[in-house]
Amino acid sequence: MIKASGILLALASVGFSLALSPTATPQTKSADRFDPPLQKKVVDLGPSPYYFGVNVRVKLSCFAYPTFMVKEYGEGAKGDAIAIAPAKRGAVPECTRDAAVGQRAVEEGGYFQGAKGNLVFINAPDGTDGGLPFVVYDVTTGKKIFQDSAFQPKILGMKVEDSPFNELRISKAQDGRMYLRYLRVVATDCDLHLKEIPCWERTQRELELKNARMPVCSGYASISTRWASAVAYPVEVFLFPQATTKTIAGPVKCWPVD
Repeated sequence: MIKASGILLALASVGFSLALSPTATPQTKSADRFDPPLQKKVVDLGPSPYYFGVNVRVKLSCFAYPTFMVKEYGEGAKGDAIAIAPAKRGAVPECTRDAAVGQRAVEEGGYFQGAKGNLVFINAPDGTDGGLPFVVYDVTTGKKIFQDSAFQPKILGMKVEDSPFNELRISKAQDGRMYLRYLRVVATDCDLHLKEIPCWERTQRELELKNARMPVCSGYASISTRWASAVAYPVEVFLFPQATTKTIAGPVKCWPVD
């Protein structure tokens, strides 16, 4: 049985109080990157209480957008506390630790990845099985609408290839619906290195992979015994009105699970 990598997100420890079926391949009208913030401000709040003799600072980073602000508070420990504050009558909230009116804390701690429209993307503090867990929040409702694990080589310290799947991309289809494209990372319970053909046939069937050719797994050079494989494969996710995921054509990668 194949299961998605777990979302191992540390809970924030700071006091911020917080289906449609897929259509044909969408025609992108907007850029497939995150929206640039209207304003970014970083406030230095002094030395971190967790480090002695090392200049690690407590910082509050604020990212302002037309209808909200994302606050990220970090004391140098792994994973920051994140909150989302709505803009009132177009006025950007103050970049302070004090909670703004309507401010909500994000359940997970992690790192702010970016925003697109009214969607906020947050990465986990750590990767799992070669993938980086992430969550998507809808500022309009204040709710988490999607979570998964994506292959992001830049963040994971892996080799970056010239591929449209080298990072998560978020775009708007011709009908106005928001969709994501990325390499989804899952952990299998079979070995694509030593048990190539039977494991590949099963993995291909269960994940509905479009590739006929089996990938060559990396990272097995020092492993001589059976070891389960992680697989990264291309998906397209429509986020509204309910998240819908489908496998699409593109590269498939594999390596040993953590």
